[in-house]
Amino acid sequence: MKKITTFLVLLLTCIIGATAADFVPKDGTKYLIKCKGDNNVVCTREGTTILQAQQSVSDASYFTFESKVEGEVTYFYIHPAGDATKYVYTAKTPSTDNNANNGVVGVTDTKDDATCLWKITFNKGNNNPCAFNITPKGYDEYSWNCRDKGIGYWTTRYKNNEDNNSWYITPNVVLNGYYTIKNTATDRRTNLYNDFSVDNITRAAENLPTTLTNNYVWHVTTANNNELTVLNGQGTPLYHDGNASLPTLTVAYSDGTKYYFGEALNCGNSGRNFKLTLWKDGDYSVADNQWTFAPVEVSNIYNVVCNIADGYVTYKATSEKAKNGGFFFLSSAPQVADLTAATVEYYDAAVTVDGNNINVTYTCRLEELKQDAKEALAKTGVGYPTATAATRTALANVVEGTDAAAIATALEAYKNDKTSIQMPEDGKAYVITNIHKTGGKRYMKYQADGTSMVARDDAAELPIEATYICHKVGEKYVFANNSGTYLTWRGNATTDCTNGNKGYTTSYDADYNTFTVAANPNVFGCLSFGAKRDHDAHTQSYYIVTKTGSFEKAGFDNYYNENNSSAFTFEEVTYPNTITFHDAQNINGVSHIATFSAPFATIIPTGVKAYYVSAKGAEATMTAIDAQAIPANQGVILTSESGDAATMVPAAGETAATITGNQLGHSAGAAKSLTAGEGYILGNNGTEGTAFYPCQAGSLPINKAYLLGNGESAIVMNFGNAVTGINTIAAPASAKAPIFDLSGRRVVKATKGLYIQNGKKVIVK
Repeated sequence: MKKITTFLVLLLTCIIGATAADFVPKDGTKYLIKCKGDNNVVCTREGTTILQAQQSVSDASYFTFESKVEGEVTYFYIHPAGDATKYVYTAKTPSTDNNANNGVVGVTDTKDDATCLWKITFNKGNNNPCAFNITPKGYDEYSWNCRDKGIGYWTTRYKNNEDNNSWYITPNVVLNGYYTIKNTATDRRTNLYNDFSVDNITRAAENLPTTLTNNYVWHVTTANNNELTVLNGQGTPLYHDGNASLPTLTVAYSDGTKYYFGEALNCGNSGRNFKLTLWKDGDYSVADNQWTFAPVEVSNIYNVVCNIADGYVTYKATSEKAKNGGFFFLSSAPQVADLTAATVEYYDAAVTVDGNNINVTYTCRLEELKQDAKEALAKTGVGYPTATAATRTALANVVEGTDAAAIATALEAYKNDKTSIQMPEDGKAYVITNIHKTGGKRYMKYQADGTSMVARDDAAELPIEATYICHKVGEKYVFANNSGTYLTWRGNATTDCTNGNKGYTTSYDADYNTFTVAANPNVFGCLSFGAKRDHDAHTQSYYIVTKTGSFEKAGFDNYYNENNSSAFTFEEVTYPNTITFHDAQNINGVSHIATFSAPFATIIPTGVKAYYVSAKGAEATMTAIDAQAIPANQGVILTSESGDAATMVPAAGETAATITGNQLGHSAGAAKSLTAGEGYILGNNGTEGTAFYPCQAGSLPINKAYLLGNGESAIVMNFGNAVTGINTIAAPASAKAPIFDLSGRRVVKATKGLYIQNGKKVIVK
């Protein structure tokens, strides 16, 4: 009775395993044991009793398993295949010193349960392909490890699913031919197919098509270490999680009909019902992770041979497509007229049929390709690879050569470079233009009733309302307009956005004025950009423009189709916020000077000081601005020791000064017409030095400043550096030298009285 009970326990254990997902061998089946980490297989090499690991597979690489139950645990004797009288055993007691465990797994003729029994358990891992651990009886913290001198032990590490301590245990797999591939799950579409004319995603259909097409048929070949090469009739491999190709699959476990792989086939997209498997903890016993191969009886296979990667041929009668390595299974030989080669830019194509080969030969129009490559290299600025980008260098290195494939590859890489592109810069001004697939081009324009997209004529001059000045804030960007407003996101509904969905705010708002800018994935040289919307559930959105020029509502997704586009060019244009300083003559303590104003607050650059005129009489009292930024619509005087040009960048949260009683007028945002004597213009008459001189009739350029008031005499500037003694005046010794009164203040036009000139007292009568 006891023997029968033991037999039943053993039988049940072999059927269901000691624990869920533990190894359950089939009697008489030979298994390959392969390391997950380096794909080496275990073998009993002739001339040694120590188990070895090697890349190649031979008859000595196979083993059989014999179950033995002790209590509630199933152990296994492991025999070299073909000799059940030998046992894999522990040649010495495992050590906690990992290095001492080298080569301690061997083969013996002596059956000893203390050293010849092994526990085989499956390591499940979260979203990772997993494998088995092989541990000696009584040493659960040890697992086989592929060591340099043979199979050894590696203390505790297998508990962390260490790859070199994990093993695939599979029977010899023989899959060579044409198959359909199906997942064993029943709650989703399961029959695998590709459609490369749409994208590189392996999808699954609920049912196979009534007339089987080549994109559902897979040509499978098996290497002797259970590596499958898988290519379907379109000449495309399996794709894992989108466009990551899997041209080979490692069989990690098989019961002879169902296959579990060392790669998680999380193919497709769950949101579009294309998900093939959820990869349930990597457990080989779960249907989601198991696959079957159904043979397809085919004859008259016609293989496609194509000389470029992007080329393919279409069989007109069925609209089936095939790249190089693909195939068609046809009842009769095709004629050239039955086939159409795909159009590939820069190439002419010819199709021939030679026996069972369909040859698609592409010939490059080299000069056309080279010319386009040179034109692409000539494109610089925002959205294009930088001067130092590796892709630009690579294309420049081959563009003058004759290797068409090298030029085409380099050009494609250059146009697809999204990581080394020039981004908008601080203080630079841009016209932002939407590029639409239907050919439309519209520039972004400020209007008081709402930011709009206006159809663009490349020959027409753009208004200044199309100019946006950039300021980078951390990893985001702020765009100010010449009208003094800040760009915000605009959608297709008033309630979606701040400020009544006008697309701007009149003052800086950190929540709504900071934009995310990124390379557009679809259009060379274009960016996508967007900012926060007013809905809590939609905190960020890219700008999407329809083919009619209206703004669309969308999340952070890119669009480039017949209806919508998120592709924008950022064309650099000039804007008067770069200051050119002039030499300051005869102004004590000032070497370079300029005037400035802007319709938006601007940051005071490093090395520049800003002043306003707080009072004026015979002289103008200059008061320094002690803040980070100059307020909008305020005229100021800028000084610089170096005289280097300075760019005035729109403020974005920087503290702007509070100015009251400023005696400087401005032309912020637009040139200003002045009549003769209406004010004073900063200038230098060549004899009396730099001062405010009475205005002549004319136009003050945009973003400048002038002194308010009228009069006939020039007004000098007092920057608080008043001269306290004759010896501190550094003046040229000439009759035209500047004149100072007795308090040390410079006088532009002397009247009757006592003055200082050339370091001497002079009397003007």
